[in-house]
Amino acid sequence: MKRMTAILRVSLSLTLLCLSVLVGACILGAFPDRRPSIIEGRVALCEALAIDCSSLVRLNKLDAVQNNLQIVLERNPQLLSAGLRRQDHQLVAAAGDHGRSWVEAHARGDDGCFLVPILSGKSTWGHLELRFTSLYGGWRKHINPDFVHYLLVVTPLCAVMFTLQLRRVLRHLNPSRVVPDRVRAAFDTLAEGVVLLDRDERIVLANRAFVSHAGQTADELLGQQLARLPWRRRGDETTAEFPWQQASKQQGTHLGGLLALERDADRERVFKVNSVAIVDESGKYRGALASFDDITELEQKKAELLKMLEALRLSRDEVHKQNQELQYLATRDPLTGCLNRRSFFEQFEFHWKSAARYKHPLSCLVVDLDHFKSINDTYGHAAGDEVLRKAGATLLEQARDSDVVCRYGGEEFCVLLPHLDIENAAKAAERLREALGQMRFAQLRVSASIGVSSLSLGAKEPQELLDQADKSLYVAKRNGRNRVARWDQVSQHEIDDSQTLRTQAEVQDERAAIPYHAVTALMSALAFRDAETAAHSTRVADLAVLLARGRMSARDAYIVEIAALLHDIGKVGVPDAILLKPGRLTAEEWDVMAMHDRFGVEIINSCFQCQPLTEIVRNHHALYGGDPSKPHLPSGENIPLGARIVSICDAYDAMVSDRPYRKGCSMDQAFAELRRCAGRQFDPALVEDFISAVQACHSQRTKDSSQLSQETALGIGQQIERIVGALDARDIEGMGSLAKRLEATARHYQAIEIAEAAHEIMQLAAGEAELTTLLKATHELLDLCRSTHSGVIERAKRCPSAD
Repeated sequence: MKRMTAILRVSLSLTLLCLSVLVGACILGAFPDRRPSIIEGRVALCEALAIDCSSLVRLNKLDAVQNNLQIVLERNPQLLSAGLRRQDHQLVAAAGDHGRSWVEAHARGDDGCFLVPILSGKSTWGHLELRFTSLYGGWRKHINPDFVHYLLVVTPLCAVMFTLQLRRVLRHLNPSRVVPDRVRAAFDTLAEGVVLLDRDERIVLANRAFVSHAGQTADELLGQQLARLPWRRRGDETTAEFPWQQASKQQGTHLGGLLALERDADRERVFKVNSVAIVDESGKYRGALASFDDITELEQKKAELLKMLEALRLSRDEVHKQNQELQYLATRDPLTGCLNRRSFFEQFEFHWKSAARYKHPLSCLVVDLDHFKSINDTYGHAAGDEVLRKAGATLLEQARDSDVVCRYGGEEFCVLLPHLDIENAAKAAERLREALGQMRFAQLRVSASIGVSSLSLGAKEPQELLDQADKSLYVAKRNGRNRVARWDQVSQHEIDDSQTLRTQAEVQDERAAIPYHAVTALMSALAFRDAETAAHSTRVADLAVLLARGRMSARDAYIVEIAALLHDIGKVGVPDAILLKPGRLTAEEWDVMAMHDRFGVEIINSCFQCQPLTEIVRNHHALYGGDPSKPHLPSGENIPLGARIVSICDAYDAMVSDRPYRKGCSMDQAFAELRRCAGRQFDPALVEDFISAVQACHSQRTKDSSQLSQETALGIGQQIERIVGALDARDIEGMGSLAKRLEATARHYQAIEIAEAAHEIMQLAAGEAELTTLLKATHELLDLCRSTHSGVIERAKRCPSAD
């Protein structure tokens, strides 16, 4: 059986008390009794009806009497029956069951029976009999019926009103007074807010911490429903119930709810809410206890962290986009917009493999502008640049979307024609020749010679196909220029004449193939270990191509270019402590560094098995005048031509490039040093040719060494992308290592701000800094990278010949 609540018990007792007071008042006569006035009314009704009946009897209208009695009975609910009886006791008119009921009621002396005489003259004609409901019969004799009705109405009203009033009044009382002082003191010492609720979710007790958070006094909070405070749900809360409501519903514990309490329009406190239901010994729910842990600062840091992560993602995406743009620029010749040589080699290898696999034709054109040197000499390099720029635009405009157009070097272009056989390739070459001949300039006319070859004519590897087209080009130039020469139509005598351009390396190793994708992979590995060495190798390769032009076939020039790119590949086996050392090396460290030449020869020999390439790398440190300490190395003309070229280019770039421990020398100083060492270390004839070629190139292009090149900016951007990737993976140790490499690279290229930002990240990673601090430092690094990239890209677009 369920027990009554305290409020209900108190309400019942108050109701009974009120009833006792009313009964006493009734007994003492204080309660009004309406029965005498009712009797007076009945008497008046009887007299009036008797007068009416007397009049009708004298007129002998007994039917009218019957109608009047019936009407009066229907209109008076307290009248049970009525009748008119003669003096001889004969009932002449009646309404209701008067005959039977009147006898029974009159016999027992019912107080509701009224008898009125009807006179006819001075004699009595009969009597009018009226029977009403009894007013004093049974219990009514002792108790006032009106009082009973009053009690039936007042009793439930009192019970309801007392209950509602008690609930309202008790809510404003201070129930916390029943909580011991030591309990309240314990709650007040807690840093988190604590609220004790009754089963109606009203606040019974709130500790000092919660009062301060709510912005109200303890008295104002007491008796309020906790849910009526200005809460706002946070996090992934989808339920409409508050944590303490869920705890009461589950009759258990609810942990980890997030709520924000709005103090005003601009401020709010965020709480982690834990709630537990309070039940008594019988398992009945009595209320709840809720704790409010203030995590506002944590949420603010979380929001700040999310904002920083979003900003970092946007910056990373922008840097990635800039890197892609730099990557694109790195694949293009800045003057003509055509692919550069190395990008062309990658495309060439891809189309070669595709043609070999799917058996579709592939053709190659080598285009050379006739008498271009005389254009530079007569009209100046600016005019020469304009001719090259317009020639490149013409070739790109005339080529199909699937064709690959490359500026191969100087005034030479290569065009790769997938899916075209030799016949259609020759037609395409003729169309290009005519388009180039139709270019118009203010003071000059331009023509072009084109060599054509196709895969079907027997080439075994990409460089052989390019070499066939190159030899066909020389045949076209020997036969008067401004014409197209096909490899399958040139005579053996013409081919033999072009063989004078072949080198000993080509004759000895006719079919040595060098997959360019393998070269790219090795260069990527070198760039990851030491970006400066990779950049140096790229510059040496550019110089080597410049010097090799006209001295050897296209195939031999390709081998020299690859040798220049990979001449320092052995440095991937040198420890970082030596390879990345910012200062001068000790004698012992030089011994370790010197081993990289042997490492490089072994790597190249095992990867490509191309003897000319291996010999160039093996002998590029051989002295032209001989070295008694290294009798195994050749000297003089016995040194491969490619090795002599790489030796000069390597030395020149090393002299003019800055090092952490010294500034690079000027171009003239480097030339003087090359001439001083000519005959002893370098080939004298090649030195002079190299100086002439570099001087011509330098007068044609002036480069601002105070600004980062596209290749350097791209390398720095890619390193920064790897740092951000390590941060995403929470690889803090790897992040510090990558930052150390970036610092070394940036300092080498005088990118001081980037170097300092990388150094800060390295220190933070080593010191176990907070994630937000690392994020801020990384974001600053990305901002610097974006700014640097923007300058490089803008400079490249504004002045494409600068790079």
